[in-house]
Amino acid sequence: MQCAACRREAVVFQPYSGKHLCPVHFTKDFEAKAKRAIRRNRWLLPGDHTAVVLTGDAAQAALLVFLHKLTRDRRDVRLSAIVIDEGTAGGAGYARQAAERCGIGIFAGSFAERYGTTRERIVRDEGAVAAGRTCRVLAGDLVAEIAAANGITRIAVATTVDDPATRFFSDLLNGTVERTLFAAETVGLLKIPVIQPFMDIPKTEVYRYAELTGAGTGDAGSSATGEESDAEAVLAAYDNRHPATRFALANLAKTLAGIAKTGSPSRETCPVYGSIREGNACPACAIRQKYTGGSGK
Repeated sequence: MQCAACRREAVVFQPYSGKHLCPVHFTKDFEAKAKRAIRRNRWLLPGDHTAVVLTGDAAQAALLVFLHKLTRDRRDVRLSAIVIDEGTAGGAGYARQAAERCGIGIFAGSFAERYGTTRERIVRDEGAVAAGRTCRVLAGDLVAEIAAANGITRIAVATTVDDPATRFFSDLLNGTVERTLFAAETVGLLKIPVIQPFMDIPKTEVYRYAELTGAGTGDAGSSATGEESDAEAVLAAYDNRHPATRFALANLAKTLAGIAKTGSPSRETCPVYGSIREGNACPACAIRQKYTGGSGK
């Protein structure tokens, strides 16, 4: 199949646009969407020190490559990488290689040093579903601590359009929509601001971009567990017939969150973390209490 913009052989098909694209025009289209998200949200301002979090995933490496291309000729912004060793085989090594290929400064941290445990041990002790939430909280706190100690002003994460769509759909089905509507836009207890340049791009395209730019290869399959995994399977089946579904859900979630945050939440929020309490308790603070002996400080 030929590219919609030239005569080259297409390597990507976008069901939602109906376009087949060659490597050149796919890369242009991809990077234009990411740049537009950055401009719209004012995510790269003079004086910013942005760090990409790397744990070994190809999507994160793709984000590092994109931001390096975007900022390498700018003197008014700084780009670094934060490598988190969660204790999984090969993850930290791959992450370091991605940063070193771009010539990016690296700040490192590990679960073993900070918390005395690893992701694999947490999964073994708590099960995959509970471990997913635990590791998100612990990794977020560790990233924020590293950022605050090194003058990092923003954390870049490889969130795709699939992520908020799946979370919102799962929360709708389970009656927990406040998790989406009042989700934090910061990382960790120290609340370092987050940027998401890939927020308007499907996950499959992010992994394709990673391959084409040499950032790495990866599986665009699901990393969701439990309720989110079930919701994702239903959403994927529907999206196959209606390709713009994920975009519609992500946009709806963003719109409703903006409306909800102008008023008062219907449920009590945690005074430390700012998240919605569940059963009069804050799950994030409970995790911190277990692994740090306090609220994360």
